Amino acid sequence: MNFRETLERVCARVEGSLGAVIIAEDGIVVERHVADRSLDLELASVELVGAAREIRRATTAVDAGELEELLVTNAGRLSLLRLIGPGYYLLLHMAPTSLVGRGRYELRRAAHELAAEFV
Repeated sequence: MNFRETLERVCARVEGSLGAVIIAEDGIVVERHVADRSLDLELASVELVGAAREIRRATTAVDAGELEELLVTNAGRLSLLRLIGPGYYLLLHMAPTSLVGRGRYELRRAAHELAAEFV
């Protein structure tokens, strides 16, 4: 499976996409696609995965189950993270005017396609 093509497809289907990343929980980027060069995609992704790691630990500690999805919003962008396999996430950064539902849908579809590669 071509990971870059999957990321490009997600970005093409979500208006206002800034970039998408497949990233390990330890912050190592597996693959990336940058749609907007003004975003430091790698830095933004590594920082968000660090926060997701802490949230995952907290949900595990209280028996709430595995973290499946995380949405972070701020004035500059929306960031949506979805689990694709043990220790691996698919992350989409979008403009604040992007449709969150569309982003969630496309990430869910892509995560389903990628899941077999991250078992």
